[in-house]
Amino acid sequence: MSDDPKQPDAPKPIDAPEQPDAPRTPLPPRTDDKSPSPGSEIANAGNLPTPESATTKAPVTPESQAALTGKAPSGSSTSGSTVPASSSDPTSIPPSAASPSDAQPPGGASPAIGDPAGSPSQSDLEKAAKIAEAKARAAAAKQAAGDKPAPPSQTGAATAAGAPKAPVKKKDEGPKPTDASNHPLVKKIRDKFGDAFLEASEFIGQLSIRVERTRIMEVCDFLKRDAETKFDFLSDVTCVHFPDQSDAPFEVVYNLYSIEGNERVRLKVATNEVAGVESVASVWPTANWMEREVFDLFGVPFSNHPDLRRILLPPDWEGHPLRKEYPLEFIENNWTIKHLPEFSEVQQEQLVQRRNYGLEILSMPAERRVREIFRGGKEVMTKDK
Repeated sequence: MSDDPKQPDAPKPIDAPEQPDAPRTPLPPRTDDKSPSPGSEIANAGNLPTPESATTKAPVTPESQAALTGKAPSGSSTSGSTVPASSSDPTSIPPSAASPSDAQPPGGASPAIGDPAGSPSQSDLEKAAKIAEAKARAAAAKQAAGDKPAPPSQTGAATAAGAPKAPVKKKDEGPKPTDASNHPLVKKIRDKFGDAFLEASEFIGQLSIRVERTRIMEVCDFLKRDAETKFDFLSDVTCVHFPDQSDAPFEVVYNLYSIEGNERVRLKVATNEVAGVESVASVWPTANWMEREVFDLFGVPFSNHPDLRRILLPPDWEGHPLRKEYPLEFIENNWTIKHLPEFSEVQQEQLVQRRNYGLEILSMPAERRVREIFRGGKEVMTKDK
């Protein structure tokens, strides 16, 4: 007899009394892809063909799958859409067509798989419509550019390769001077001075009158004192150089302005550096410095001028910088030799270097100070150590 206490036996489960079956709630109808939704049954959709015996299984094909599910095969362009039902009565199908091998699905035969011509998709149709529209626009544009009717065959297609191109439109030319002989002011000068008037032109509203050289003083005095015109302000006196015109290479230009009438006129006189032009400083005192500037930079003399001398350059400077033949680069002349001390080769090289850097300009006070530095024995540019 063992000393281990015996474990009590587990209580046996008491059988629950049998209860009658509770009434079950019916499940709602299935609404998956393989069963139609309530109220969506298609009238006269026909019946599916009688399946073959369970022992004989036909191979599953896209067409057979479509026949069973009511959908087009997955390889077709209409995949995912329900095949429309046939409107014919299934009872009228002949026995030969009702055989399992030749039976048609309820929605009719599916289109060939992978054949876009037989079943074009919506994107293919939209693409074809856009291409046709683009071709029509191109044909219309070519027809408008060529200004001739396009053949009916090219209405929706591209133009033939050999069609001539539309001519290139030339650019619009700018404004040109026009004859101003009928201008009221020109008529007045012509009637007053006769042969003193040479020609008149107008360019974008600017009137220019060419006057004989010896009569410029009379014309200016008349335009200033006339009650109707009264050009009482001399805006500017300038000059233009035409080297090809040997007889009169210079053209002195007078810009007149009427303060009261708010009108402008330009007088032109052709001359050379020997004959010059008569001064109009007695008519407009402001012409004094303007004529001196023309004399300084162009070399045109003005007779009867109160103080004709250079105004920008030294009196003994050689040449006139605004002439076309005047050199643009730096040149040594008699004025620099006379008024500036001579340089050694080293000093000359240093001065050239400073000119290349734009630090000194000939005949300017800064360069004269450089000359003084050289005289004092100092270096212009510090040497590298």
